[in-house]
Amino acid sequence: MAVRVKMKLISVKNKSAIEVNSVLNTAFESEGPEVLVPLKVAEELSFWPMLPEGAIVKAFETTGGIVRMYYITDAVETQVITQDKLSKPAKCALVISEIEREVLVSDRAIDELDIVIESPGKGLWRFRNEGKIRSSVEPQYW
Repeated sequence: MAVRVKMKLISVKNKSAIEVNSVLNTAFESEGPEVLVPLKVAEELSFWPMLPEGAIVKAFETTGGIVRMYYITDAVETQVITQDKLSKPAKCALVISEIEREVLVSDRAIDELDIVIESPGKGLWRFRNEGKIRSSVEPQYW
């Protein structure tokens, strides 16, 4: 099982928002906070098919080899949503994938959202500033 959290993604471009279940992927290493989204999510946030000015094509190394994806700096504000708490917001770059089916949160975005993974196999996590252990949400495929 992976650790998944419910997140709100808000477009900095036009303030459109979507709630998604996202995989906390520590193997998604990044220089800054990044969120990788499938095309359908990018479309909901108005980043697809018309990419904003400043979007670039970037090569990413994945377990399946080198993949080219669209990269937009500081494109979304993210927050984790639980039954009893809303995390502090974190601004993230948006990576748009034509092949991925889930939303993925990079290692730096996990840190920025103050998330600590307690048990990846059991899907348990917590916020850094509290002791309450939380369970993963269900996968969401796009």
